[in-house]
Amino acid sequence: MAAVEIQLPEGFATVAEYAAEIKHVYKQYAHLPNMHIVDFFVTGFWQTLPREWQEYFEASNFELSSLLSLASTGQLDQRAPESLHSYVRAMFHLRLNYHGSPPTDQIEKENHQQELWYFLDSMSPKKKIEVAELSQLVANVASESKCSLVVDVGAGQGYLSRVLAYSSTGLPVLAVDSSPKQQRGAESMQRRTIKRLQGPRAAANGFKWDSERAARLEHTVMHVSLDNASQLAEAAHATAPDARWMLCGLHACGDLSSAVLKAFAESDATAVVLVPCCYNHISETSQEGSVVGFPLSLGMHGTWLGQNALKTACQATSRWDASPEATLAAFRRNYFRSLLHFLMVAQNQIASDGVAPAVGKVTNTELQAALAEIPADAIAHSSADEQDFAVYVLAALTKLDHAWRPTAEQCIACYREHGGAGLRQIAAAWTLKSLAGPLIECMVVVDRALYLAEHCTAAGRVRAFALFDPVTSPRNVVLVAQRT
Repeated sequence: MAAVEIQLPEGFATVAEYAAEIKHVYKQYAHLPNMHIVDFFVTGFWQTLPREWQEYFEASNFELSSLLSLASTGQLDQRAPESLHSYVRAMFHLRLNYHGSPPTDQIEKENHQQELWYFLDSMSPKKKIEVAELSQLVANVASESKCSLVVDVGAGQGYLSRVLAYSSTGLPVLAVDSSPKQQRGAESMQRRTIKRLQGPRAAANGFKWDSERAARLEHTVMHVSLDNASQLAEAAHATAPDARWMLCGLHACGDLSSAVLKAFAESDATAVVLVPCCYNHISETSQEGSVVGFPLSLGMHGTWLGQNALKTACQATSRWDASPEATLAAFRRNYFRSLLHFLMVAQNQIASDGVAPAVGKVTNTELQAALAEIPADAIAHSSADEQDFAVYVLAALTKLDHAWRPTAEQCIACYREHGGAGLRQIAAAWTLKSLAGPLIECMVVVDRALYLAEHCTAAGRVRAFALFDPVTSPRNVVLVAQRT
């Protein structure tokens, strides 16, 4: 078994010790990340919190905006009860310090980024940074592991694949994606990129194109899952029978990340470089005999997170302070959605234990259309917030194509029942829930790192560190495993 290189929080000597602690702490607070915000009022979730927590957040001098700094930095004022301080300290202390990104020669990095002009012009600023950083890391790992083939899983439009194949890294790449449409798009962009690389500007900048470069990149359509991950090894061997090969992926979604790691573990792949994404699409239950996306390792065996908790792991609390208006607006949307569900249950439109329909984002256009349908005199003597809720209810039910339509008076009465206290409760509960997100991500990362280590010899190397800025790219952790 290989050692796992992760910078652990202070007080932990081994990854195994850290894994045991985060499992213990998660069980203690699991009810918070597993809260379903839509059911908040129906289930009376607020009353399940410690009474001293309720009193702290309901105090008249509590500012809603202080939740942003609480989520981003863990800042609580001295009035907060010790039990709440203890929860917040645990959530911040147990977060992994994802430092340890391998140093890159600055000249090499600048040359690489200058060369990437030919590949990055069609990407978003976020994607440009991610592809530039990850392509350099993959190239370095491929060189260290003496790999002559890279299998890029979940390749999508082929952004990463083209950089690896056509830039100076010059790596043969097999780009794998489950969508024929994505493959066609990638091949179209590939042709445009080749045309640009053959052009006068590239030649003037010293870029020498040769026919061999075009053969470095192949695309294939393949549905990869936990049950058939072995087909990645079969595809690699068919592409280059005698080559040392490796796997990579940029923001492979949910169980696809688990499948990539499983393909590495069960094959002769020399290395894997993976940036996972979409923890909410990781499976924890399965039919008898099939495999699941979490947990993978022996070290995390028996751990259960829950789908609501996995969704919580996707929360980017590091962004809250940087986007205060957007965060406060999100609190209000959650409040309206929870109130709508409460109203539907109260009016016998859905069972209290029924599955709440997914409304999604209600657009300004939909809200304006709903406002036009409400008689002006029905909301004339209500507050702006009460009017906004009545409009939201009509817009949401129209979006759902639901036959029932409450009166404006019913909507306003529902809002008045909970009032401003309801918004504060929702915002506080959502913040407490979201604070556990990084811990849940750490549990997934540690599980995957341990799984990789269990399938490498002592001579191997397994690492997990932050590759991107967490504010720009919240899913910024990369897993790297090398067998030799």
